[in-house]
Amino acid sequence: MKFLLPLKVEIPQTMGEWKSGLMFRESLNEDSGMLFIFDEVNYHSFHMKNTTIPLDIAFIDKWGIIESIKELKPLSAEHIGPDSPILFALEVNKGWFKEHDVKVGDKVLSEDVSIEDADGNIFADVIDIIKPEPLRPTKGFIQISEATRLPNYQKVGNIISAALAWRGGNYMIQMFFPSVKKPSRREVQDQVRKVYPGAKLWNYQVDDYDPGEPLVQTGGD
Repeated sequence: MKFLLPLKVEIPQTMGEWKSGLMFRESLNEDSGMLFIFDEVNYHSFHMKNTTIPLDIAFIDKWGIIESIKELKPLSAEHIGPDSPILFALEVNKGWFKEHDVKVGDKVLSEDVSIEDADGNIFADVIDIIKPEPLRPTKGFIQISEATRLPNYQKVGNIISAALAWRGGNYMIQMFFPSVKKPSRREVQDQVRKVYPGAKLWNYQVDDYDPGEPLVQTGGD
């Protein structure tokens, strides 16, 4: 039986917010946390300098699956990292994962619910954590422009791997952009939403073609 655990998370948007994280705070509300979204899959690590709140951290792979859960000790300068490359990291109050029986192999699932401050600026999203289930890829090849077949990669362009959330599920999709310049986040988001209307783009990166993943051919200049 699958169950959901709603968790309100802050997502750092600026470099200053990214560097400070949960530093200099006296407490963290119950069922709250901070979600870090990296630009690439790698062995990203964390320390607790200037952070007095006892925390646990879940390292999460590109599929949204929890790879490992580790303790972060207050004011420690020791760098704590994952056991394998990850794309996300989720900090919560110490003991939250154990209290809610959240374990390695569970999945972080975005429901794309945003919370705004008094000025209308988004400062937090609500995510759910659920028990393991396989990621659901898009079936076959999807036509966005005039292309209907796997493109000829002698043509100049970029293959983009995009991680996204749509209708209660996490997805990974490949997209071919026939341009020498890496597409912007807005460009990738626009193309993703042609396949998954209203989807939320978690992250994207230039990648090598994987024949085991579905591919979307996008339009270009």
